[in-house]
Amino acid sequence: MIITITLNAALDRTQRIEHPLQVGKLNRAVSSHLEPGGKGINVSRAIKALGGSSIALGFSAGTNGRIMKDMLTAADIHHDFVDIAGQLRVNTQIIDAQGGHTEVNEPGNKLDDSDFLRLLDRMENYLDEGNIFVLSGSTPPEFPLKNYRKLCKTIKKHGCKLIIDAQGELLQEALGCEPDFVKPNIFELAEAVGDKPSADPEVVVHSARKMLDMGAKAVCVSMGQEGALLTAKDEPESLYVTTTPKIYDEGAVGTGDAMVGAIANAMHAGMKFDEVARYAVAMGRACARLAGTEMASLKKVYEVYETTQVYVL
Repeated sequence: MIITITLNAALDRTQRIEHPLQVGKLNRAVSSHLEPGGKGINVSRAIKALGGSSIALGFSAGTNGRIMKDMLTAADIHHDFVDIAGQLRVNTQIIDAQGGHTEVNEPGNKLDDSDFLRLLDRMENYLDEGNIFVLSGSTPPEFPLKNYRKLCKTIKKHGCKLIIDAQGELLQEALGCEPDFVKPNIFELAEAVGDKPSADPEVVVHSARKMLDMGAKAVCVSMGQEGALLTAKDEPESLYVTTTPKIYDEGAVGTGDAMVGAIANAMHAGMKFDEVARYAVAMGRACARLAGTEMASLKKVYEVYETTQVYVL
């Protein structure tokens, strides 16, 4: 079973305009689309698009929260959220005709200690050995680092697999708990290990191996149109995977979440390391062809999968 945790869920609104965004002036949208959001929920959506299933955990609030849960139910994505006071945040993405993306994300609701304890209680229902947990995205305002560490340690203590997609202090806390897979981009990786960001695979693999030394069992570094670099403690070789020809981003938002969903789905299916690598890159690049946070179908993913090339580093 795959369980995603979204501590700071949202509704994602994507609006399209026919001209570049004009700051300080009226901009009229030609279309508007609303969908459940937050990185963990995007991972659940990716898993569903790939033919898998997951249970989405996290926090929900107010009318917006009920809308989010109704939309997940309609999409046949199982969920088990803890309801809290306040109103679920709304993130807005504006896309212009030239492909420019502008995002405005709300902060979310501050949690009470009792809210966090209720989430831990809810998690007890899913802490079966071998289950895969995905802890992804930001935390609510003033969320204590000790609580993030508590989540990671609780998951690992029960023999569950843990996939992390976070940055900054959250990533550092997670690394101390020996996560099974970590998915930084080149900037998050560089910040975590103290290196300069680079899209050169030879440089990235050096930084990624530092992250293994910091506690991660496996690392997937997303590199945008360049593909991804994967390395693991129990694998003799690191892999750089790209597509030929390269696929440039139409909808960069959500491609990293799509890759995490593919990794979780591949781990659940027991795929080999090189298959996980190709599958993750194919999902990310297939989603890059789509606007907003739309997730690619399994058919489209396998079309890209056939164009992937794997290089050993």
